[in-house]
Amino acid sequence: MPETVINSGYFDQPKTKKLLWRLLWFVCILSLVLEFFVHRHTNFPQEDFFGFYGLLGFIACSASILLAKVLALFLKKEEDYYDADK
Repeated sequence: MPETVINSGYFDQPKTKKLLWRLLWFVCILSLVLEFFVHRHTNFPQEDFFGFYGLLGFIACSASILLAKVLALFLKKEEDYYDADK
């Protein structure tokens, strides 16, 4: 039996992963640098803190991941769920 060759996609290549991580870091650093130059019209005093929106985004993303993990405990099915009838 011949071995199956799996072609890795563009995003699976180590060079591409490294480029995407660098791009992510660049965008994060750029957004922090722009905090010095952007004047915001805030509604609440907490919004005046440096990096508030980055921190808020991180907390919201972390909460979404934790919520998904909790929901998975209740919603996931056994591996042979659909084959159990046979």
